[in-house]
Amino acid sequence: MTNSSNTVLIRGLDRQVYNKLVGRAKELGKNVADLVNEAMRGYVDELSNRSEEPIDPKRIIISGGPVTLSKSDIMGIFGEVGQFRVDNTGELVFDADVDKEAFQRIQRIHNTGKLRVPKAVHYLALLKAGHIGGTIEKY
Repeated sequence: MTNSSNTVLIRGLDRQVYNKLVGRAKELGKNVADLVNEAMRGYVDELSNRSEEPIDPKRIIISGGPVTLSKSDIMGIFGEVGQFRVDNTGELVFDADVDKEAFQRIQRIHNTGKLRVPKAVHYLALLKAGHIGGTIEKY
């Protein structure tokens, strides 16, 4: 158990996620602090394990957000490493200048987060690019 006199204020929390966490804590008979501590420990452990894994320059991982990639970003990455993969669990925004040519430089997109693409990008091109399990928003 934690000492309840140590109050920590966290700005910018997603209210919907927090409310779900409160509900889950009640279901489990725990307090929110216990669940937050468990989640933070798991995250810190994952970061520790990740640092031991070799870095794959052909794999871009986006877990926060929003991250915006322009056509020049994509072409620059392609110039450095060749075709590459993007794993998105956060929010990935493809800038308005990203076109079919730029998408051909991406080997695969694995999206379980939010993916924002220009209206000109055809949905089938995204499906061909990879696994889309999150949301896609055209702007």
